[in-house]
Amino acid sequence: MNSNEQLAYADASKNRIHIFFNGTLDYDRALRLQQAYRDAIAQCEPGFTVVTYAENYKPGDDKVQQIVAEMTKMAEDAGLRKVARVVGTSPLGGMQINRLAKMKTKYPSRHFATKEEAVAYLDSHEDE
Repeated sequence: MNSNEQLAYADASKNRIHIFFNGTLDYDRALRLQQAYRDAIAQCEPGFTVVTYAENYKPGDDKVQQIVAEMTKMAEDAGLRKVARVVGTSPLGGMQINRLAKMKTKYPSRHFATKEEAVAYLDSHEDE
């Protein structure tokens, strides 16, 4: 893994988090992603939105799935309003994240092919 890899960041002006699930998520990277998400959440106010980038995400093992499930609950508990997942043309990884989120949370989320579509959804009042 590239030590400079960006895992998540907060855009305070939009009260929005961008989180990157791309590629294979092994246990160590999942823990780093969880911490980066926690740090980004701390920079947002309740009512924040999230763009999840999962175009090339490859679902991990059971331990990794547990961390992802914890992340979805952590975000909801902090006041997450809704999520847009950028899945490109292969929604498999995004579908796993969505399944884990639906088991633990109630916030609305949708899949989109592009970042532009995802951001337009988050900027709208759709599903609110």
